[in-house]
Amino acid sequence: MNQPVPTARTPRPATVVEALLLRAAGPDADRPVFTALGAAGERVDRVTAAELLGRVRATAAALRTVTSPGDRVVVPALPGADFPVGFLACLYAGLIAVPVPPLRTGARARTSERADRLAVIRGDCGAVAVLVSPGDEAGADGPDTDGFARVAVARSPAHADSFLPAAPAALDAAAVALLQYTSGSTSDPRGVIVGHGNLVANQIALRDRCDVDSGTTVVSWLPFFHDMGLCTGVALPLVSGAAAVTMEPATFVRDPLVWLRAIEAEEDVFAAAPDFAYELCVRRVPARERDRLDLSTWRVAANGAEPVRAETLRRFADAFRPSFFRTEVFSPGYGLAECTLSVTLGRPLYEAPVRRYDRDALARGAALPAASPGSAVELVGCGTVLDGVRIRVVDPETRRPLPEGSVGEIWVDSPGNCLGYWGREAESAQVFAARLEGENLDGPAGPDGPDGVAPGATSYVRTGDLGCVEGGELFITGRLKDVLVVGGENYFPQDIEAVAGAAHAAFAHQRAAAWPLDEAAPGVAVVVETTERDPEVLAHAVRAAGIAVARALPAPVSVFAVARNQVPRTTSGKTRRRDCAKDVRAGRLPLLAQWSSR
Repeated sequence: MNQPVPTARTPRPATVVEALLLRAAGPDADRPVFTALGAAGERVDRVTAAELLGRVRATAAALRTVTSPGDRVVVPALPGADFPVGFLACLYAGLIAVPVPPLRTGARARTSERADRLAVIRGDCGAVAVLVSPGDEAGADGPDTDGFARVAVARSPAHADSFLPAAPAALDAAAVALLQYTSGSTSDPRGVIVGHGNLVANQIALRDRCDVDSGTTVVSWLPFFHDMGLCTGVALPLVSGAAAVTMEPATFVRDPLVWLRAIEAEEDVFAAAPDFAYELCVRRVPARERDRLDLSTWRVAANGAEPVRAETLRRFADAFRPSFFRTEVFSPGYGLAECTLSVTLGRPLYEAPVRRYDRDALARGAALPAASPGSAVELVGCGTVLDGVRIRVVDPETRRPLPEGSVGEIWVDSPGNCLGYWGREAESAQVFAARLEGENLDGPAGPDGPDGVAPGATSYVRTGDLGCVEGGELFITGRLKDVLVVGGENYFPQDIEAVAGAAHAAFAHQRAAAWPLDEAAPGVAVVVETTERDPEVLAHAVRAAGIAVARALPAPVSVFAVARNQVPRTTSGKTRRRDCAKDVRAGRLPLLAQWSSR
């Protein structure tokens, strides 16, 4: 596969800090890099490359007074441009940044949850300092940060007489840049060790796939503590020469129109979001507002971080056709924190393929076309691999690669493959150093090494995700740990969730979660969200969903209806099926209706 050829216009830096130094010393030094919007879309902060470097140096100088090279520093999702400044200051000072959610929130329960997460992360990585916004050094009303050195992000550049050069690690592609804590969809959060080289390589590949350059604006509401928000909202603009316009995630959730208007205001836009965000735009933006929008400058609408649904793409394209949105603007993609971010992405301005596979064949590990609508599972192609990336679809038990059209675990070989999990050597070896049985890329294949692995074989990241490749296009079928085994056959929970959601209008376009009941009493449970409140309607809805699921798989079925936003999610919007199961069993999830075939 051909490698991208760097141009003089967009040189390839070794690290993000080097990209900042190049930008601040170049002809665009006085051009805005980061612009932050408020709740109504008004500009609340703007920083040029030169100003950014000055603020980064000032913050780095403050950090160096309380840390040593290689120390871990917590970087909460601070408002305005404070997060990019604080994050880059950590890297500039030779420290390891640890992005986390905001330390404060208005909801007491959520504050407790985030405090618990902070405690887990702090205990895991031994962070010694935390960055805060100016005036918050005392930490009043925030979670417990006793023992942390609290360092305020600088709002003005460093004085010339206190100039601070970048630490050696800041310009070393082999050094560690950050710990990206996973969102915990199937386990407790783990700190992925992301190197400077990983971060740059992944964003260069994304830049080249999407033609992001100095004329592009990245418009994002994604949380900076999540890999997609951090990479596309901070790293991508710096390595590509683009500008970024950002807003708080709460602003988008409260009024998605703010995001769309920010897209409308720019000339050439790259914007990424999970699938649910596009569905939220359809539900929350009224037709009269769509008629007033002009989204013709939206060139790349990346969709990732959770399963991409064909119905979402269709509904958004139909709803915003009056806004001049084109279906081919969608670029579905696949990635994970363990590979920095992106692995595959749809080619911009080419319509994403949608395939209808046979549900039973997928359960047997074969991607075959569906013979009838009733047996069909609709999957969206998540694009082809980015430059420098290779994927294999592998039998997770034998570690043997599978032929095209087979369903197996996705393994990734990429310059974005990270260095492991912090403090988890055994688990890191299993996930980040996987070897195909008998593979030796430097010579003939054969079982010449221990466990049948040939010496010199390539190391892969085991993603834990299941999928197939057709014509170079990757299709995701589910998570290895989430697969439902019924009667010796494999079933993917998202297929069961789709069946339940399509069974009644009360569940249309709502989130669901499916999981096995228990070993003593085999069967499947499904929770579906709804906005319906009429008990009679809900009784019909759960019964219809239960019957539909029972027809799709031979096992007892229990269906529960809950209010919208009750199904637990990760920070990126993925369904936390295991947590949902625990909540139902413990009686923590308020049920509106239920039905069982038992």
